[in-house]
Amino acid sequence: MSPTRSPAATRTLTVCVASVGGLLFGYGTGVIAGALPLVTADYGLSSWAQGAAVSAALLGAAVTAPSSGRLADRFGRLPVIGSAAGVYALGTLASAAATGSGPLLAGRFLVGLSLGATSFAVPLYISEISPPARRGALVTLNQLMITVGLLLSYIVAYALEPAGAWRWMLALGIAPALLLLGGVFLVPESPDWLHSRGHGARAALAAARLGIATRSGPAVRAPVRVRGTGLRQACARAGRRWVALGLAIAVLVHLTGLNTAIYYAPTILAAGGLTSAGGIVGSILVGLCNVAATVVTVLFLDRWGRRPLMIGGLVVMAITALGITAAGLLGHDGAVTAALLCVFITAGAIGPAAVFWVYISEIYPSEARGALMSLATAAHWAADFVVATTFLPLVQQLSLAGTFALYAAVTGASALALARWMPETRGRPLMAAGQPEAAVRHAG
Repeated sequence: MSPTRSPAATRTLTVCVASVGGLLFGYGTGVIAGALPLVTADYGLSSWAQGAAVSAALLGAAVTAPSSGRLADRFGRLPVIGSAAGVYALGTLASAAATGSGPLLAGRFLVGLSLGATSFAVPLYISEISPPARRGALVTLNQLMITVGLLLSYIVAYALEPAGAWRWMLALGIAPALLLLGGVFLVPESPDWLHSRGHGARAALAAARLGIATRSGPAVRAPVRVRGTGLRQACARAGRRWVALGLAIAVLVHLTGLNTAIYYAPTILAAGGLTSAGGIVGSILVGLCNVAATVVTVLFLDRWGRRPLMIGGLVVMAITALGITAAGLLGHDGAVTAALLCVFITAGAIGPAAVFWVYISEIYPSEARGALMSLATAAHWAADFVVATTFLPLVQQLSLAGTFALYAAVTGASALALARWMPETRGRPLMAAGQPEAAVRHAG
């Protein structure tokens, strides 16, 4: 990295490179939505098999996430991000070259192993190289890139759907993987991590390049966590309340049905009366709403705070899910469902989807952050796997209207619970090891 580059320019480059992990994540999870109808036509997949094709990557993410924190704490944030990008490239090629449903699921699982690491390591890394006053916006840039990746996957699906080229839909995901893999060699390691490993001089140099403050006090080499004690020690350091809160938010983001609505957008819209091509067009509109909503979050998360956006987003999602239920019961056409789905996903993008990643990077002390963020990420993707796998069978049993009525009930209950238990963290410095819990207790 050039030593003459200004701190602002260095920080901008660093965040942009890291946020490519979000683009990779969004494309990797969204592309299956457009490819699924074509794969189903080729291999005659049942509803459970379709769910498996969508959720294989999510299962892989849930498998990788628990160990990602330990790896990131031991070897650094950038090595984990770069390695994950390489694994993603291999999984993408394996998926595109699949000769049957089994190899396709194996390739998607390999992609998921990468996503479990990047979904945790990228927001962790960005949170540690960001000034407190701008942390929310900068971490949310990763979420913005996720929505851009989702939108891009829908556009690619629309362009390639007439030719039935689902292999090319999957193969194009290698582009962001290679971009991220090359980018990690251009940016500095997290000063916070360097300090925790005893590299005080390197931490100071990296912090100076980024224009951020270093952790106070001498650098003390942290002991390497050993299996069976690291997570227990991390939970004890953070406190049960914060561990439970992080896990609860991690799970409820998916129990609302938000990501399921994104993964199955063409299928949902087709069930509402649109053609297959019309469903993909509707998905592009949904993707545009998702991107626009995340831009709003980037601009206002540090101004409005985490708590209002999270709870407000959940309330709007609950109301809109009831609207989708009513539209299904009253037999309205697909355009109504598409409009309501746009509002549902927009509210989710402004609220839970964006706030979750920022929030779990702020509520844990530094030396427990890697382990506990990876634990929350594992719970996050495990919940996503369960919800995505059961969505189509639920629709078969309850209808689309009944399924969204269930999501509305869960979302409304989550909003009430968080109104009671979720404190604000806007503008607070990241906690150093040993800093008391009071640093992130209720605002005001």
